[in-house]
Amino acid sequence: MNNRQERKLLTRQSLMNAALQWVEEGQHFSSLSIREVAKRAGVVPTAFYRHFKDLDDLALNLVDELSLVLRQLMREVRQNRVNPQHIIRDSVQQYCQYVVSQRVFFIFMSQSMTGGTALIRQAVRSELQYFAKELVADLQRFSLLPNLDPAMMDVLADLTISTMAFATVQLLDLSDASTQSRQDFENKMSRQLQLIYVGAANWKRKEPL
Repeated sequence: MNNRQERKLLTRQSLMNAALQWVEEGQHFSSLSIREVAKRAGVVPTAFYRHFKDLDDLALNLVDELSLVLRQLMREVRQNRVNPQHIIRDSVQQYCQYVVSQRVFFIFMSQSMTGGTALIRQAVRSELQYFAKELVADLQRFSLLPNLDPAMMDVLADLTISTMAFATVQLLDLSDASTQSRQDFENKMSRQLQLIYVGAANWKRKEPL
Protein backbone atom coordinates (compact mmCIF):
# COMPACT_ATOMS: atom_id res chain seq x y z
CA MET A 1 0.00 0.00 0.00
CA ASN A 2 1.45 3.37 -1.02
CA ASN A 3 1.35 6.60 0.99
CA ARG A 4 -1.57 8.00 -0.96
CA GLN A 5 -3.72 4.94 -0.25
CA GLU A 6 -2.73 5.04 3.39
CA ARG A 7 -3.72 8.71 3.68
CA LYS A 8 -7.03 7.98 2.00
CA LEU A 9 -7.80 5.17 4.44
CA LEU A 10 -6.78 7.33 7.39
CA THR A 11 -9.04 10.15 6.24
CA ARG A 12 -11.93 7.74 5.75
CA GLN A 13 -11.43 6.36 9.25
CA SER A 14 -11.14 9.88 10.65
CA LEU A 15 -14.54 10.75 9.19
CA MET A 16 -16.09 7.65 10.74
CA ASN A 17 -14.41 8.35 14.08
CA ALA A 18 -15.70 11.92 13.97
CA ALA A 19 -19.25 10.63 13.55
CA LEU A 20 -18.81 8.23 16.46
CA GLN A 21 -17.40 11.05 18.58
CA TRP A 22 -20.54 13.07 17.86
CA VAL A 23 -22.69 10.15 19.03
CA GLU A 24 -20.53 9.52 22.09
CA GLU A 25 -21.01 13.14 23.17
CA GLY A 26 -24.74 12.53 23.42
CA GLN A 27 -25.79 13.88 20.04
CA HIS A 28 -28.04 11.93 17.69
CA PHE A 29 -26.45 10.74 14.45
CA SER A 30 -29.44 12.06 12.48
CA SER A 31 -28.57 15.61 13.57
CA LEU A 32 -25.00 15.35 12.23
CA SER A 33 -24.11 17.41 9.15
CA ILE A 34 -21.43 16.78 6.57
CA ARG A 35 -19.84 20.11 7.48
CA GLU A 36 -19.63 19.09 11.14
CA VAL A 37 -18.18 15.64 10.52
CA ALA A 38 -15.62 17.12 8.09
CA LYS A 39 -14.63 19.79 10.59
CA ARG A 40 -14.10 17.20 13.33
CA ALA A 41 -12.08 15.02 10.96
CA GLY A 42 -9.90 17.97 9.97
CA VAL A 43 -10.82 18.02 6.29
CA VAL A 44 -12.80 20.36 4.04
CA PRO A 45 -16.45 19.39 3.40
CA THR A 46 -15.80 18.59 -0.26
CA ALA A 47 -13.26 15.95 0.82
CA PHE A 48 -16.11 14.04 2.47
CA TYR A 49 -17.48 13.06 -0.94
CA ARG A 50 -14.25 11.34 -1.93
CA HIS A 51 -15.06 8.73 0.69
CA PHE A 52 -18.86 8.63 1.13
CA LYS A 53 -21.82 9.51 -1.06
CA ASP A 54 -23.73 11.03 1.85
CA LEU A 55 -24.26 10.57 5.58
CA ASP A 56 -26.33 7.44 5.01
CA ASP A 57 -23.35 5.91 3.24
CA LEU A 58 -21.15 6.78 6.21
CA ALA A 59 -23.74 5.30 8.58
CA LEU A 60 -23.84 2.06 6.58
CA ASN A 61 -20.08 1.79 7.01
CA LEU A 62 -20.56 2.23 10.76
CA VAL A 63 -23.13 -0.59 10.62
CA ASP A 64 -20.44 -2.73 8.98
CA GLU A 65 -18.14 -1.91 11.91
CA LEU A 66 -20.94 -2.85 14.31
CA SER A 67 -21.38 -6.15 12.49
CA LEU A 68 -17.71 -6.97 13.10
CA VAL A 69 -18.26 -6.30 16.81
CA LEU A 70 -21.31 -8.60 16.93
CA ARG A 71 -19.62 -11.38 14.97
CA GLN A 72 -16.55 -11.22 17.20
CA LEU A 73 -18.88 -11.40 20.19
CA MET A 74 -20.56 -14.53 18.86
CA ARG A 75 -17.20 -16.17 18.15
CA GLU A 76 -16.02 -15.51 21.69
CA VAL A 77 -19.23 -16.84 23.19
CA ARG A 78 -18.75 -20.06 21.27
CA GLN A 79 -15.09 -20.37 22.19
CA ASN A 80 -15.70 -19.76 25.88
CA ARG A 81 -18.81 -21.88 26.28
CA VAL A 82 -18.42 -25.00 28.41
CA ASN A 83 -21.94 -26.25 29.07
CA PRO A 84 -24.66 -25.93 26.40
CA GLN A 85 -27.20 -25.47 29.20
CA HIS A 86 -25.47 -22.19 30.06
CA ILE A 87 -25.46 -20.73 26.57
CA ILE A 88 -28.01 -18.03 27.41
CA ARG A 89 -26.25 -16.96 30.59
CA ASP A 90 -22.85 -16.96 28.88
CA SER A 91 -24.20 -15.08 25.86
CA VAL A 92 -25.77 -12.42 28.06
CA GLN A 93 -22.60 -11.92 30.08
CA GLN A 94 -20.48 -11.62 26.96
CA TYR A 95 -23.00 -9.34 25.28
CA CYS A 96 -23.16 -6.98 28.26
CA GLN A 97 -19.37 -6.89 28.41
CA TYR A 98 -19.27 -5.90 24.75
CA VAL A 99 -21.92 -3.21 25.20
CA VAL A 100 -19.81 -1.62 27.94
CA SER A 101 -16.47 -1.98 26.12
CA GLN A 102 -17.84 -0.91 22.71
CA ARG A 103 -20.34 1.56 24.12
CA VAL A 104 -20.34 4.07 21.26
CA PHE A 105 -21.25 1.44 18.66
CA PHE A 106 -24.21 0.30 20.72
CA ILE A 107 -25.36 3.87 21.29
CA PHE A 108 -25.26 4.27 17.51
CA MET A 109 -27.17 0.99 17.15
CA SER A 110 -29.85 2.08 19.62
CA GLN A 111 -30.24 5.44 17.88
CA SER A 112 -30.49 3.80 14.49
CA MET A 113 -33.16 1.34 15.62
CA THR A 114 -35.64 4.16 16.17
CA GLY A 115 -34.29 7.22 14.35
CA GLY A 116 -32.59 8.13 11.13
CA THR A 117 -33.54 6.77 7.73
CA ALA A 118 -35.34 3.53 6.95
CA LEU A 119 -32.23 2.30 5.12
CA ILE A 120 -30.08 2.55 8.26
CA ARG A 121 -32.79 1.13 10.54
CA GLN A 122 -33.09 -1.92 8.32
CA ALA A 123 -29.32 -2.39 8.11
CA VAL A 124 -28.97 -2.40 11.90
CA ARG A 125 -31.92 -4.75 12.33
CA SER A 126 -30.41 -7.11 9.77
CA GLU A 127 -27.20 -7.29 11.77
CA LEU A 128 -29.10 -7.95 14.98
CA GLN A 129 -31.14 -10.60 13.21
CA TYR A 130 -27.95 -12.34 12.14
CA PHE A 131 -26.73 -12.35 15.74
CA ALA A 132 -30.05 -13.70 17.06
CA LYS A 133 -30.26 -16.41 14.41
CA GLU A 134 -26.74 -17.55 15.26
CA LEU A 135 -27.77 -17.90 18.90
CA VAL A 136 -30.89 -19.83 17.89
CA ALA A 137 -28.78 -22.06 15.61
CA ASP A 138 -26.47 -22.88 18.52
CA LEU A 139 -29.40 -23.92 20.65
CA GLN A 140 -30.78 -26.00 17.80
CA ARG A 141 -27.44 -27.79 17.30
CA PHE A 142 -27.64 -29.00 20.87
CA SER A 143 -31.20 -30.26 20.26
CA LEU A 144 -32.54 -27.79 22.80
CA LEU A 145 -35.29 -26.65 20.42
CA PRO A 146 -36.55 -29.90 18.88
CA ASN A 147 -40.12 -28.76 18.30
CA LEU A 148 -39.57 -25.61 16.26
CA ASP A 149 -40.05 -25.47 12.52
CA PRO A 150 -38.15 -22.86 10.43
CA ALA A 151 -41.01 -20.37 10.58
CA MET A 152 -41.11 -20.47 14.36
CA MET A 153 -37.32 -20.21 14.47
CA ASP A 154 -37.66 -16.88 12.67
CA VAL A 155 -40.28 -15.78 15.19
CA LEU A 156 -37.93 -16.75 18.00
CA ALA A 157 -35.06 -14.80 16.44
CA ASP A 158 -37.26 -11.70 16.09
CA LEU A 159 -38.36 -11.98 19.72
CA THR A 160 -34.73 -12.34 20.79
CA ILE A 161 -33.81 -9.18 18.87
CA SER A 162 -36.60 -7.17 20.47
CA THR A 163 -35.65 -8.30 23.96
CA MET A 164 -31.94 -7.65 23.46
CA ALA A 165 -32.46 -4.26 21.81
CA PHE A 166 -34.65 -3.02 24.67
CA ALA A 167 -32.22 -4.41 27.24
CA THR A 168 -29.32 -2.69 25.48
CA VAL A 169 -30.96 0.71 25.92
CA GLN A 170 -31.47 -0.07 29.61
CA LEU A 171 -27.84 -1.11 30.01
CA LEU A 172 -26.57 2.02 28.27
CA ASP A 173 -28.71 4.11 30.63
CA LEU A 174 -27.64 2.22 33.76
CA SER A 175 -26.56 5.03 36.05
CA ASP A 176 -24.99 2.76 38.67
CA ALA A 177 -22.18 0.81 37.01
CA SER A 178 -21.27 -1.09 40.17
CA THR A 179 -20.58 -4.81 39.96
CA GLN A 180 -23.78 -5.67 41.80
CA SER A 181 -25.97 -3.50 39.58
CA ARG A 182 -24.43 -5.01 36.48
CA GLN A 183 -24.92 -8.53 37.88
CA ASP A 184 -28.55 -7.78 38.73
CA PHE A 185 -29.11 -6.49 35.21
CA GLU A 186 -27.48 -9.55 33.61
CA ASN A 187 -29.54 -11.89 35.81
CA LYS A 188 -32.74 -10.12 34.80
CA MET A 189 -31.87 -10.25 31.11
CA SER A 190 -30.93 -13.93 31.38
CA ARG A 191 -34.25 -14.76 33.06
CA GLN A 192 -36.17 -12.93 30.35
CA LEU A 193 -34.42 -14.88 27.60
CA GLN A 194 -34.67 -18.15 29.52
CA LEU A 195 -38.41 -17.67 29.82
CA ILE A 196 -38.64 -17.11 26.06
CA TYR A 197 -36.51 -20.15 25.25
CA VAL A 198 -38.21 -22.46 27.75
CA GLY A 199 -41.46 -21.60 26.02
CA ALA A 200 -39.86 -22.23 22.63
CA ALA A 201 -38.42 -25.58 23.74
CA ASN A 202 -41.90 -26.71 24.81
CA TRP A 203 -43.72 -25.29 21.82
CA LYS A 204 -46.33 -27.54 20.24
CA ARG A 205 -47.77 -26.69 16.88
CA LYS A 206 -51.48 -25.95 16.99
CA GLU A 207 -54.04 -24.95 14.42
CA PRO A 208 -54.49 -21.18 14.07
CA LEU A 209 -57.14 -19.69 16.34
